[in-house]
Amino acid sequence: MIFDWPASLVPQDIAVLPPRATVGLSRSLNGFTQSAPTIRPPFGLKLTFGNLFGDEVKAWRAMMALFEGRANAVRVPLFDLWHRANDKAIAAGIVGHSDGSYFSDGTGYSTPDLSGVLVAGVQGQRTITADFRAYGQLLEAGLYFGLGEHPYIARRVWWDGSVARIETTPTLRKAYVDEPLRLKPTMIAGLIDDDQGELMLRRARFGAPSLELVERFV
Repeated sequence: MIFDWPASLVPQDIAVLPPRATVGLSRSLNGFTQSAPTIRPPFGLKLTFGNLFGDEVKAWRAMMALFEGRANAVRVPLFDLWHRANDKAIAAGIVGHSDGSYFSDGTGYSTPDLSGVLVAGVQGQRTITADFRAYGQLLEAGLYFGLGEHPYIARRVWWDGSVARIETTPTLRKAYVDEPLRLKPTMIAGLIDDDQGELMLRRARFGAPSLELVERFV
């Protein structure tokens, strides 16, 4: 089961761990080291919270009950609020009704994320292109973006007018055809072990928990 992250739970400190291309590092008696490549490295996410009170405590308890240890996963935002394009810039895209029509004065609906910025590519591809059109040059190296349920990091970006050539980490998780590019990415993630998420209540009233998650491929 995949459930959505509770909107009332906003972390105080966030660490997004990018995918690691290797695992382990062994050292031989003569000093040589060797690591093993990871075929499909996941993102990691570490979250710490300030004191939770009242309904926040209940939201936390309900969320941990939904996890059922490592049995289930959560759709979690990356909480990259300060380093992505602001909401006003992202909502510059305007869409019409479901039939493509607009209001009589030509206005439409403001979008919660980019609209009409589409990406195509094959699994394992490192560089993609996307035409941001009237949005302008919103994406920079070091920003997260999403394709479907998969987050990516733009590690290098080259612009030619409104068209961005984006070098990604990791490589494309799957093949995409006209996949919308999002600047507010989410990730499907689960607990790293069954004992994560302890909420110790001080004076039986409030507590400041932490959580460590790892990307799940579903």
